[in-house]
Formats: sequence, C-alpha cells, structure tokens
Amino acid sequence: MSVPLFRWLRQRFDLSHDMADPAEIMADVEEGMAFRGTNLWVLMFAILVASVGLNVNSTAVIIGAMLISPLMGPIVGIGFGAATVELDLVRRGLKNLFIAAGISLAVSAVYFRLTPLTDAGSELLARTQPTTWDVLIALFGGAAGAVGLTRRERGNAIPGVAIATALMPPLCTAGYGLATAHWAYLFGALYLFFINCVFISLATFLVARILPLPHHTFVSRQRARRVQLSLWAVALLTGGPSVYLASRIVQSTVFAHNAQLFIDEQLDLPGSYVVTRRIEADQRRINVLLAGHRLTPAQLRAARQQLPAYHLTQANLTVRQGLSRLDSTDAQSLRSSLLEDVQSRNEQTLATYDARLSQLQQALTQADNPALTGLPAAPALLREVQAEHPTVRQLGLSRLVEPAADSLRADTTVVVAIRTIRPLPAAEQQRLRQWLNARAGGKRTVQLLLEVPPKR
Repeated sequence: MSVPLFRWLRQRFDLSHDMADPAEIMADVEEGMAFRGTNLWVLMFAILVASVGLNVNSTAVIIGAMLISPLMGPIVGIGFGAATVELDLVRRGLKNLFIAAGISLAVSAVYFRLTPLTDAGSELLARTQPTTWDVLIALFGGAAGAVGLTRRERGNAIPGVAIATALMPPLCTAGYGLATAHWAYLFGALYLFFINCVFISLATFLVARILPLPHHTFVSRQRARRVQLSLWAVALLTGGPSVYLASRIVQSTVFAHNAQLFIDEQLDLPGSYVVTRRIEADQRRINVLLAGHRLTPAQLRAARQQLPAYHLTQANLTVRQGLSRLDSTDAQSLRSSLLEDVQSRNEQTLATYDARLSQLQQALTQADNPALTGLPAAPALLREVQAEHPTVRQLGLSRLVEPAADSLRADTTVVVAIRTIRPLPAAEQQRLRQWLNARAGGKRTVQLLLEVPPKR
C-alpha cells in the first residue's frame, strides 16, 4: 500500500515534468542580472514610484513599484549560481545587487531630502522592524518564484513574489532614514532588505538543487562545498536576530491585548468611564485616566489584585481620576481619538449615501423597464397615447413598490404621469385608465396621474 501511495505522491509533486530547458533557464537568469540600459532606467523609476508611495502612504502605488522593480534578478542569480556551483554567476549577482542597492539608496535619499512631506506614515514604519515572519515570507516567496522561473509556461508567480517579498520599499525606507537622519529606520530597513535577499537566494538554491539542472564541476570539491556552506551560514546569521525581534513583537501584542481587556472589565465600571488609556508594552506600563464617579481605594485594590488573572503580574498600573488630572499626552490622545471617530463616521455616512445613490440610480434606470412595468418605454407609450388623446404632451413612468406585510406579498404599482394641454373630460380619463391597464396585460396595477399646465 505504501509503495503505490509513494508513487502517487511523487507524480503529484514532481517539479521536472513541465520544467523548461536548463539552457533557457540559465539564459533567463543571466538576462535579469544585468543592470544597464533598460534595467537601470526601470530600477530608478521604480525607486521614485516606491518613494512617492511611501511618502504619501499609498499602498497601491507601493505595489506598483514592487511589480516594475528588477531587483529580483541578481538575487535569483546568486541562488542559482550557488546551486549549480557557478562561482562566476554568484560573483556577478553580488556585484549587480550591490550596484542596484546603492543606486536605490542614493536616489530615494535624494527624493526624501527634497520632498516637503517629511512625516513617516504607516507604510514606511512597517519596514523598519523586520521579524521572523519576514524571513518566512522571503523563504516561501522565493521558492514560489524559483519554481515559476523554471517552468516552460510562466504564470503569475514572479509578480506575486515581487509583491510579497517587497524588495523595493525597504530600500526606499532606508533612503528616508538616511535623508532625515533617522538611523534606526535606516538600519532596520536595510536589515529587512538583507533578510529578503538572503532568504530568496536560499529558497532559489534549494529549489535549484531539487531540479535536474547541470552542475559545474571543480577540480577541488572542497571549494564547491565551501561555496554552498557559506550561503547556509549567511542565512543562519541573518535569520537569528529576526527571531528575537519577532518574539518581542509577540510579547508586546499579547501585553497590549491583556491590558485592554483588563481596563474594559475591571476599570470601566458603571458610573465611571475611561477617558484615555496609555499602554506601553516595552516598559510594561498601563496608565488610565477615569472620569465620572471616583473609584474607592478598595475598588482600586480589588482591580490591582486581578492583574495576575490577565497575565499582567509585573505590570505597573497607574490610575488617575478626574479631568483635572488631564495632561498634554492625554489631550493629544483625545484629539487623535476624536479625529479618528469623526473620520470613521464620515466614511460610514459617505458609504451609506453612495449605496443609497446607487439604489436610486438603479431604480431610475429600471423605472420604465418593460419587463418590470408591463408597458412600453415612456417615449413609445407617449406616441401610442397621443394617437387617441392628442392633447397629451408629456408622459413619465415610475414604479411604486409596496412592501410585504404579514402573509401578503409585495405589490408593485405602475404610476403613469401625464401632462396635457387642457383638462381631459372625465369619460376620456376613465377610458385612458382602462386602456393603460389593458396595455399592461393586467400584471400590474396602473395608477394615472394627470397634470394640466397653469394658465398664464
């Protein structure tokens, strides 16, 4: 049983059945490595696009920069060179990668030096603290890219890898740090870029080792082994600090979540409410400002005794009561909270208006739909009515939907509004109503509205 299952799994996960010719793969790898002419201009334009996207905090613009960036070429070349033991390919890949990174850093630094917008948005700050998850993204994304690159028919793997691994934004973030002297941003972003480069190359190396690609042979096998071990050593040294940073982020996130839960359940009591809350996970501090009924010392002691139940044993809790204890940090927090609330409410209101407008536009476009009214469209119906009633000059159609009540189904009344030159006699009005109901086929109730222009 195990042998057929193994054979079935091998057939399902075989990577060689649709692999491109090795010579074609190598030609594609070498073509993407060179940074001259077209690739160099595209690189600089991608740098500027990414810098603008980070500057205005636009995710869509940043994604566009990732797609047009040619930085993947030399990184993939290093991985393929290490796998096939082509030292010349590794050397050229490293050289071109340093050139591309240097150009990217210089161009982005010049842009951020000249731009009047100097605030760091969320998109830029997201590239300053790499973690283990960035390592995993680069590793799995690089593997997907290597598999896609070696196929006869290229799918959408390469653009997806360019977006997922995000090589260009970290370099532009480093340029921002260099231009504004934010050295923590500079080194954090460069570390993220280094993580992406190393683990994309490592993933490419692993995929290329699995595939039946021809390997360069050395006179000294020790030299070949030394090249491959060097890649593993660099990968391990690169990934180590990211594990520490990831653990710090997890601890901070858990502390903030537990502190929020503690405040909501133990301090936000009936008669009092939380004005501001400041949670500093790194220093394990919780600072709360309360208003309304003051909590008694016994209530505060009871709340502090509950800290271990929320895994906040070593937390430093500060509770201030009364708006007279409001400080400048509280005022800034209140201002930000109010602005966010107003913006959120405005967005919800606009979304409601847009939905309502869309419904009204849809209703207007379907008001004289023959399938819904049982009558011809308004221009055609006007011509038919004028044949029997020449005094009619204008005609409009609309639908009035009466909602369902109890066991009754929703009913639709077709309203026909008519404007005439002079009043129609009662007998003619009755005849017109009967004709409209007959023209609708009896499927809808037809309501006639008559209007006579006022005399001047």
